[in-house]
Amino acid sequence: MTDTEIRDVLNRAAGDVNPAPDLLDRVRAGGHRRVVRRRVALGGALAVVAAGGLAPLARRRSAPAMFDGRIRGDLAGDTELAGRVKNAYGPGSQVRWIGDTPYGPVAAVTKPSGTPGYDFQSFVETVGGELRPADGATMVPEGSVQPAAMLAGPDRDVLVVITGPSGVTYSEKFSIDAAGRIARTFEPLIETDGAVVLRIPAPDSFLPIALRSGEVPDTVWLANLETVVDASGRADNQLPPRIDWSLPGREKAWRDEPTGSEKDWWDVGTQPAYLDPFGYHTWTGPTEWHLSGATADGRRLVVQTLQLDGRARAFWMTGRAGEKPRVNYLGRLEDGLSTDATDGFGETFPILHARLPQQLGVAVAALNCQLRFRVRGEAWLPIAGHAAVVPAAATELEAQPRQGRAIRVSLP
Repeated sequence: MTDTEIRDVLNRAAGDVNPAPDLLDRVRAGGHRRVVRRRVALGGALAVVAAGGLAPLARRRSAPAMFDGRIRGDLAGDTELAGRVKNAYGPGSQVRWIGDTPYGPVAAVTKPSGTPGYDFQSFVETVGGELRPADGATMVPEGSVQPAAMLAGPDRDVLVVITGPSGVTYSEKFSIDAAGRIARTFEPLIETDGAVVLRIPAPDSFLPIALRSGEVPDTVWLANLETVVDASGRADNQLPPRIDWSLPGREKAWRDEPTGSEKDWWDVGTQPAYLDPFGYHTWTGPTEWHLSGATADGRRLVVQTLQLDGRARAFWMTGRAGEKPRVNYLGRLEDGLSTDATDGFGETFPILHARLPQQLGVAVAALNCQLRFRVRGEAWLPIAGHAAVVPAAATELEAQPRQGRAIRVSLP
């Protein structure tokens, strides 16, 4: 079973229940890829989780924060409000923290999950003057509260963070450096009675913030991430497909298939420096390609694209077996490495055409298209399959989708 199939199974089984970040080797060494979580009945979802033996996914590395039963927060003394919060979250609810925000009270709450040893943890927020449960819940050890966050207000510009026993650090935004790596600066959040209320810029097309907790950094669950994504117009936040494609002649350089850490050398998607494990991203975007082949002198060759917030970056690597390759950054696809086209069904699809240095050729790919290339107006030459590295002399590419007209792209 592939990683994508495993993600799909977990998504269908768990719905809004948040799996532990250690799942799938921390999602390939820290990639915080999020499969869409649609709201389902939590009791029904839990039954599937328990039946599948997945309850341990709720464990987190942070030490549990045990509570003595008292409510924390600046509105803790409002017993009438606390009662309404309990009613809003349902039978067995306990209010762990309740505080004021520019948009009204927000509370951190728990209730029995139905699985021995575990509770649900979530938030109740104020919406239009009424108390409503936030979308989603995470499972925590019974009687504990783990680091968690939500975005409050109609514009989702107030961040509420439950810090837990080990504290939480915050990054307002990220950048991509000249090597294609994700760069962030984290600052500690100064909590008051176990929580932080922070005004942030309203999310636009994506959410740039990141939160991490613990001495060994761990992710911080964001309760209403799906609501925020929907509000940004990204409701169909589906994990795009990853295509592993073997190029003709690959066997010359890959006779001994790499395993373990050597295998990860040849996959930028396993290397945390190029991912954002503590951020919250929309994982929509063009198809991810991992093309592996051989150079003319027998070295291994990999060309790979990685999505982030609807866009993608392109990388290439060469090296001999047993030799750790250097990751080289080609740039963002929208900066001349890809062309968007429309098929006969009106669907937009990207055509990858990334020229490689050192006369290695041009990496081309278009899912479900027949490809051809030519050199300076000469005869068109067919390409077997949906992807290839064509000769460096190529000057034009043609992609023929299953329906609609062929699209021709210049290869400068």
